[in-house]
Amino acid sequence: MSKIISQTFASVDLWLLGATGFLLFTGLTVLRNSAQTYGYYEKQFDFLCAGAVLLFIFSRIPYRFWVKPWVIPVIYLGNLGLLALTMVLGHEAQGAQRWLQLGPITLQPSEISKIVVIFTMAAWFKRFPIRSFFDIFKALAIILPPAFLVFKQPDLGTSLTFGAVFMGMSFWAGATIADIILLASPGVSLVLNAVDITWWHYFLGGLGVFLLLFWRRKDWNIFVRLILILGVVGANYGIGTIRPELWGHLKPYQQKRLTSFVNPWSDPRGSGYHILQSLIAIGSGGPQGTGLGKGNQSQGAFIPERHTDFIFAVVGEELGFKVTVLVVAAYAIICCRAIKIAFNCRGDPAGSGMAVGLMCMFIFHSFINMGMTTGIMPVTGVPLPFLSYGGTALIVDLVCIGLLLSIHAYNPPPKKDVWSTG
Repeated sequence: MSKIISQTFASVDLWLLGATGFLLFTGLTVLRNSAQTYGYYEKQFDFLCAGAVLLFIFSRIPYRFWVKPWVIPVIYLGNLGLLALTMVLGHEAQGAQRWLQLGPITLQPSEISKIVVIFTMAAWFKRFPIRSFFDIFKALAIILPPAFLVFKQPDLGTSLTFGAVFMGMSFWAGATIADIILLASPGVSLVLNAVDITWWHYFLGGLGVFLLLFWRRKDWNIFVRLILILGVVGANYGIGTIRPELWGHLKPYQQKRLTSFVNPWSDPRGSGYHILQSLIAIGSGGPQGTGLGKGNQSQGAFIPERHTDFIFAVVGEELGFKVTVLVVAAYAIICCRAIKIAFNCRGDPAGSGMAVGLMCMFIFHSFINMGMTTGIMPVTGVPLPFLSYGGTALIVDLVCIGLLLSIHAYNPPPKKDVWSTG
């Protein structure tokens, strides 16, 4: 019996489960003790129970099943169908049409699409690893349809998540750091052009020099590289120039969210209100916190969306700096364990790529959410994994942990050599 128990625990990543359990406990504790989130605790607990069952199921199913040639087309096309159906039949809330009512169940297909995209990218890179720069664009064609449908809901946060997952998995599949910087440069150009034209010009010059020094030096001769670099810099200049036109395609509330973090004091009662109230809450918590249910900002309803987007501010105010450090450490443990699982599974590109994609998703969500509550990132509506209220998001996060456990179980780390003395 003891041998069976030890073998069972050996196939489970206890650090991964421990960090996840701590985050779940923290999130439920905050929801339970908030007078402004009545009823959310009970619903979140029900979602947790359902998610725990799915975590166990996905941890027992071999992860290779999800990247089989006959499975990928079914789930990919099914995901596109759900996203398209949401645009037609989905119900709207707070200016976004993201939710689909299926009988008694309210589903958010954009959350499910993140896992489907990771499955699809892992299967693609298993068969077609990146050998040249142009291989990246073949994989990019896979991610664009769901990203476009999600963006039109509109759900800017999930659309950006696709980009983070794509770049992380592309790098793992063979893209260079210079390739990733080049792919991210249009977004940087858009932001810098909107914030400071001078810094945008500096970025364009620095980008050209960097690519000249480091980009694909062994693949093309200097003349070909110069032509391509000039094309890249010119494209970035063109994107920055037409920024006002692209800016007009965003909803007004999205525009305010993306610009208010630069100087929230310019509109403290409008676009900067969210960030300022969050900063006040975190600052007033101090090292020890004000105590559960005793935060002036959170209990007084000054913090907007305190149960979803800004739950980290409630944690900072009521539980203090000491707990927020543990929360950050828990996310760090999850991401470190994910990359370790990917490294142990490097002999199987599908499993390794899947683990990296899941890690990128967790890193992006946690960094963006905690960054926007502390005023260093724009408000994009990205939930904080395991803490923010939301049924589909919580269940998807727990499924992702189950997938990591499955990859870990079917690709155990190599045993250390045992040296015997004669």
